[in-house]
Amino acid sequence: MLRTASLYSSIFSFLAISTQAATVFSGDGTFYSPSVGFGSCGVQNSDSDLVAALAQSTMRLYNPSNPNNNPLCGHKVKVWETSKPSNTVIVAIMDTCPGCTTTNFDLDLSPAAFNKLDNPDVGRIKISWEFLEPVTLKTGPFAGAVAGTPVKSHPPAKPSTPAKGPTPVKSSPPGKSSGPAKPHPCAGCTPKLFEGFQATNMVRDEL
Repeated sequence: MLRTASLYSSIFSFLAISTQAATVFSGDGTFYSPSVGFGSCGVQNSDSDLVAALAQSTMRLYNPSNPNNNPLCGHKVKVWETSKPSNTVIVAIMDTCPGCTTTNFDLDLSPAAFNKLDNPDVGRIKISWEFLEPVTLKTGPFAGAVAGTPVKSHPPAKPSTPAKGPTPVKSSPPGKSSGPAKPHPCAGCTPKLFEGFQATNMVRDEL
C-alpha cells in the first residue's frame, strides 16, 4: 500500500513539474551585425544566423576565466515582440551586448532574427523571451528558471525521385520493317519537381 501511494506521489510530482509555466524575461530588443568579428562565445556568426547577444550585466555574472566557456553560450531561447506575440523567433545566445543597458534581459539580435519580429526601421522594440532548454544554473537571475516547450524538429525531407528518361525503342529483326519509331508518351515533357536582477515573472499558457 505504501509503495502504491509513493508511486502516485511520484506521478503527481512529475505532472506538476511538466505543466509548470515557463519563466518569461522581458527587455528591449535591438539588432547588430555578428559578422564583424568573433563573439564572446568564441564563434563568428553571419548576419543571416539566428543568434543574439545578451546584456553584459547578466552575461558577466556567469563568465568564467574564459568567456568562451560561459554556460549561457549556445542556449536556445524563444523571443517574441511583447505587443505582437505572434511574431516569434528562436535564437541561440552567442555573444555579449555591452550597450544593452535598459534592462538586464535585453537582447541584441542578428538582422535575420530581428526581421522576424519587426521592421528594422523601428530599431528598438519591447520583447519577451524564455529558455527552450532545461536551465541548470544554480546562481544569478536564471537560477530556477523554467524552460518552455522545445519546438519539435521536422523529419528531413525525402530525396526527390529522379525523373525517368524515355523508354528506348527496340530495333526490328533484319529484313522486317517496323515503320517509323513512335515517340515515348513522356518525350519532351518537363519533369515535375518534388517538393538587480529579477526576472519579470509572467505566466504564459503552454501551447
